Amino acid sequence: MLSCKEVATRASALIDGELSTWEALQIRLHLAMCKGCDRFVGQIRTTRDLTETIAAPEPLDEADNGRISAILSQLDEGKQQGG
Repeated sequence: MLSCKEVATRASALIDGELSTWEALQIRLHLAMCKGCDRFVGQIRTTRDLTETIAAPEPLDEADNGRISAILSQLDEGKQQGG
């Protein structure tokens, strides 16, 4: 099984879909067993989603504002669950 350090190193590649099926499966297995790494990967994913939304070349519209609100509410839920 992968170590937490290996998962942290490959987290961005997992989120971006850059890993082979076998590599992604190994990381997902680790995430199923390690809540710390699962939260870490979730935080990386949230950061990416917010960055993509905010860094868009066009001005933000209502749909963007809704997406940002949804992402931020996920963060709040994670805090309430001990994340």
